Amino acid sequence: MKSQRSLTRFISIFCALSLFAVQPGFAATKSVTKLKSAGRTANSIPNTILNGISAPTKSIGINGDFYIDTKNLNIYGPKKNNAWPLPISLRGTAGTAGTDGKTGTPGVAGSDGKTITNTSTVSGTAGATGATGATGLAGAAGSNGAAGETGAAGAAGASGSAGPAGPPGPAGSTGATGAPGASGSLGVVVSELTPWRISTASPGTGTFFAVFPLLQPGKNYMFTIMINATRNGYPGEIRATVVLASGLTGLKSSSITSFYTKNIGASTQTTEIMFHGTISVGVDVDSIKLTILDVAGHSLSDPINFTGYAWLTEVGAIT
Repeated sequence: MKSQRSLTRFISIFCALSLFAVQPGFAATKSVTKLKSAGRTANSIPNTILNGISAPTKSIGINGDFYIDTKNLNIYGPKKNNAWPLPISLRGTAGTAGTDGKTGTPGVAGSDGKTITNTSTVSGTAGATGATGATGLAGAAGSNGAAGETGAAGAAGASGSAGPAGPPGPAGSTGATGAPGASGSLGVVVSELTPWRISTASPGTGTFFAVFPLLQPGKNYMFTIMINATRNGYPGEIRATVVLASGLTGLKSSSITSFYTKNIGASTQTTEIMFHGTISVGVDVDSIKLTILDVAGHSLSDPINFTGYAWLTEVGAIT
């Protein structure tokens, strides 16, 4: 309610100031200048209510004027002897809310003003030239003129920089096949032969079995087979042979059958047989057929026991 009380007080003071503004006692002490405005003259300079956002300075207003400081809500006036009196605050004091004022009666409607007819025939004095107007919008582009004559040829320009590299050309044709490389070893396979024995009274009989059962078609190999024959007495004569199981002639080998030893007590005799050679395999899978025979047929009462190893190396070529 504080703001309502302040507003009520401000309106009251404003009405009072309006009354003061028309009283002859507050007329300015300055000399009166006759004014030429709308056919009327003024006998005095009227007082007014000024305002600002701070206290008024001495040079503002004339005697009889009022001044409102709108920032601090203070009112000064009337100005007297060319000086402003101390201000009066327009702010309401803290306290209980004031009572509402009585409702005023509606004012009487004013009569319509008379219509003024301009009957003057005297021409007025020409006014001063007005300021230059803003620049107008650009006009539409004109049509192209006729083509001029061809000028003389200019001097040759400097050489331009090199352009970027073009895309790679197509792949060339395949070159001729190179010469065959030197034959090399393709690895060594070592196999331990399964131990076996011969025990027969029939001369020229014995055993045979396959060694290297997976010789591949069209391949070339180098091989070594070492066999140990052991019995208690003299082994007698034994014979060993190797051939290709297919019967083809691609095997070349040498063998040793006469090398033997005996232990210190002469109770055990050992014979060693070695095969060494090369193999050129035909169009089918092949193997080596190893055959061992008891030539005399004395192994029935004194069996011959065999052990051995086999080495196989694939080679690139055989010459």
